[in-house]
Amino acid sequence: MKKENQDWKKENQDWRLVSYDGYLNGKTFRLKHFISNDKNDHEHCEFCWKKITDLQIENEDCDSEGYVCFNSKTQQTNWICKNCFNDFKEKFNFKEE
Repeated sequence: MKKENQDWKKENQDWRLVSYDGYLNGKTFRLKHFISNDKNDHEHCEFCWKKITDLQIENEDCDSEGYVCFNSKTQQTNWICKNCFNDFKEKFNFKEE
């Protein structure tokens, strides 16, 4: 791990940031309602791992919408729950579409 990443992690003690390495910094997101399909019935927040789904799951606190961006490196989407997006949007320069 690079020294600047080690220093940054020491300064950021929020448990949601333990494995975050900055890969979403400056990305543009849009608020979107999650819609299940035959391949995927949920996503997880990149920070807190909260489930984002359109399904009603008993005894689980899920969101039905979240902020999403397309990651050209992985060719996949990255989802962030509304709480984490609002907590970190200034810190990581997230943009809204």
